[in-house]
This record gives sequence, structure tokens and C-alpha cells, in this order.
Amino acid sequence: MSTGAKKKKKKKGFPVGLICGIAAATIVVVTLLIYFIGKAYYSDKFLSNTFINDKDVSGKTLEQAYDLLGADDLPAKLTVTTISGKNVDIKMTDIDYKLSAKDSIDEFYKDRKKTSWFGALVGKKNYEYIATASYDKAKLDEIIKKTEWGSGKTVDAQVILNEDGTGYSVVPEVQGDTVVDMDRLIGIINTAAANGSTKVVLDQDSGVYEMPVIKASDVQEKCDKMNAIFNMSITYDVDYTTETLTGDRLMQMLDVHEDQSYDVDEDKVMEYVEYLADKYDTLNKKRKFHATLQGDITVPPSIDAKYGWWIDQQKTCDELVKLLYDGKSVDNLDPFYYEDPCGFVYTGVEGARSADDDIGDTYLEIDLTDQHCWYYKDGKLEYECYIVSGQTTTRTRTTFPGVYKLWSKAENYRMKDRNADGDEWDVKCSYWNNVSLCGIGMHDSQWRGGNVGGEIYKWNGSHGCINMTYDGAKYIYDNVEIGTPVVMYYESDDSDDWMEY
Repeated sequence: MSTGAKKKKKKKGFPVGLICGIAAATIVVVTLLIYFIGKAYYSDKFLSNTFINDKDVSGKTLEQAYDLLGADDLPAKLTVTTISGKNVDIKMTDIDYKLSAKDSIDEFYKDRKKTSWFGALVGKKNYEYIATASYDKAKLDEIIKKTEWGSGKTVDAQVILNEDGTGYSVVPEVQGDTVVDMDRLIGIINTAAANGSTKVVLDQDSGVYEMPVIKASDVQEKCDKMNAIFNMSITYDVDYTTETLTGDRLMQMLDVHEDQSYDVDEDKVMEYVEYLADKYDTLNKKRKFHATLQGDITVPPSIDAKYGWWIDQQKTCDELVKLLYDGKSVDNLDPFYYEDPCGFVYTGVEGARSADDDIGDTYLEIDLTDQHCWYYKDGKLEYECYIVSGQTTTRTRTTFPGVYKLWSKAENYRMKDRNADGDEWDVKCSYWNNVSLCGIGMHDSQWRGGNVGGEIYKWNGSHGCINMTYDGAKYIYDNVEIGTPVVMYYESDDSDDWMEY
């Protein structure tokens, strides 16, 4: 091989450093290009990862953010709901209402722009704002004052008697809607308007209403107690009928307290006892009577004649007060009746008592004009005789008419006394039948020698007693029961003059 042969030429390579430089320059250019493109994009927008009130406004213009956040949504009205549920609308245009949301969003926009758009890619930012409002307070206050908020009155719960009179019920409390604190109402609505609120609810805690003090639950136990008392009954037995105290009339005598205890009003109790006495007492009252000779007559009362029922009002009242405090129902209760110091009780014959009569079919009848006595038993004439009654020349000796009662009997009785005229007597009788509480009796007068009847009483009568023969007085003593009514009367005399001596 020839040494002079030609060598093959070697290619020259691209410098590595140049390549790296070009690559770096390219990266820089691209980066700058991206940066400026991004900068240009976000020049009028919120940066990435920007939130306002938890809403994503990234890449949003201000106008878009306004729209998203409702900054342009000016409410048409502020609605106030009263405690009764009534809605009162206040037009925002009437109070020159404006919101501050745009100002807050603008500030957030400016603050976020201080950060590069590139750096915002890795850093989330959340802004918060509370929309405040501006408005004409004077106009709002005037609208509030002129608005009709309600006129309902607040009423406490109470216990009332049912219309049908069957007991008591609780009437629940009523919440009124009349505004009692206008200044507070103005303050509440102004606060809402200033904070951008469009709804106000006026409840029981708002302080603008009068609230019920007494609730239904507060008086339910009292109502139950009153019903228990209302249904209690006390029944008085007045022989021919009964009188029951219960219900509302009973409740009027009581003062029930909040703790369900009660006091008895003794004055009210006495009023009821007085009612019983007025209705059922027969003492000192005129009576219709069928006389043997005269037929139907009216027998007047007199100061001497003490037959009939006479309720002892104080004792009956005291007992009723005690029974009401005991709180228990009682049946067949007898009223107390007055008792004479000698032990004689002012009552009549139980079996003879009715609404129209208290004499019955068994009685002694004395016609003071005819001077005649009859004894009827169960409507049948059993005995009759003549008598001599009080001398009519003086009132102190006259036998007064009326319905008497056979109170007591005695044998060999001494009659010793004197009257207002100064007359004195001291004699004995074999049979004494006491028919009054002032010394008037039906007794034998043997000194008359059997001379009775006629008109003897007008000039030689007794000092008020009923003089009889021995046999007549003995018959009364042996056959007529104690307690029997004794009816005395004059012909055609029903005057009221006999109640005084």
C-alpha cells in the first residue's frame, strides 16, 4: 500500500454548551411569555385561588364578582314579621337604601392584586365581608311610627266558670300584638337595615310586646282544685225537702289562692244561712188554717206564740264554715235551731211540715171568740170542750192569737207570778200543759166550779192561760203528745198588732 494514500476527513460536532444555552434561553423566553400572558389575562380579574365569602371568584372580573356575590342585588323590601304572624313590608326605595358590598369587593380586589398571579397558583386566599347598608334613618323611623303593627291586647290565662255552669275551665293566655315599646322596635328594625338584613322576626324575646304573666300551665292545678271544690256538696235536710249547696254558689264562699289553698268567707257563708232561714223558717209567720167553725182563716203571729222552725244562724254558719274547710261532701245535714235557755228547741212537727204548711193534721184548735177547744188527730176529731181564755179588759191579760206548741207537762203545778198591771197570783192546778215560753198553759181551774165557755173571758177571764175543767186538762195531759201545735185565733183577726205587748 502506498504511504501516500489520502486519509478520510472527520466531521466536526455541534457544541454542547451552545445547546444548553439555547435550551435555557428557550425556557426563559417561554416562562416570560407565560408570565406575561398570565399577567395580561389577570390584569382585570381576580387571581387564582381567590374566594370571597366562600365563593370562588378566581378569574372573575369585578363585575362578574359583583354578580356572583349579589352585590348588585338591592333588596326591594325589608319584611318585619310581628308576633301574630302578620308581615309588614318596608320598601327600600322609601328609605333611600344602599348596600356597601361593592366597596368591600373592590378592596379585596386591590389587596389580591398585590400578589403575582403566578404566586397565587399555590396560595388560597379567602376574604369575608358583612354587607352594611346606608339609608335615611329619619325616613325609616317615621315609617315605623306610622305603621299599624297590631291592636290585640295581651291577656293572662285565667280560670272561669263554664257557661253551662258545670265547672271551671282554663282560658289560655292571649299574646297581644300591640307594640308597647316603640323605641325598642325602632332600634331593632334600624339594626337590621344597617346590617343589610331584609327580614326581622318580632318574637316574645324582642321586648316590644307586653307578655302574658300568667300562663295556662300556671293555673291548671288551681282549676283542678276549684273543680274538686265545685263538685263538693252539702245537703241540708229541711224535712219535706232538701237544700243542696254546691257548684258556683259554694265557690262564691271561697277564696282560692295560687297555691291551691283557700279561705272561707264567713260573711258569704252567713248570707247563705240567712237565705236558708228566710226560705224555711216558719216562726212568727202568718199561717193559713181551716177552722172548725169559721172555715179558711189566716192566723196571725204573736209575741207569745212560739211554734215553728227557727234556724240558729250563727251555729249553722260556724258548722258550715268548718265543713267547707274539711272539703268533704255531706248528706242529710240538719241546720241548728235556736234553743231556749230552758232547753226548748224552736222546731215544729217534722212529719207535718211542707212547703205550704207546718201544722199538719194533728193539733189543738182554740177558738178564742167562741171559747171552744178541739183536738184533731190525723184529721179526726178526738175531743172537744169549752174554755176560758185571758180577760180582754187589758192587753196584759188578753190571750194572744197565734200557733203555740205543747212544750211540756206537769202535775200538781204551782202557778205563781205577776203581770205588768201589778196583778199577782199563786194557785195550784192538777194538770199543767205548757204551751208557751212565757207562762201560758192549758190547765184545770177547779175554782170556777165547771163554769166555762160563753163570754166569761171578757169580764172574768184568766191572766192569759187557757182555763179548763178538770176533765179537759186531764185529757190533754193524758192524750196529747208534747210538740203538738196549738192553734189559737179570734174571729176575723189576722192583724200584725200581736207582735208587741
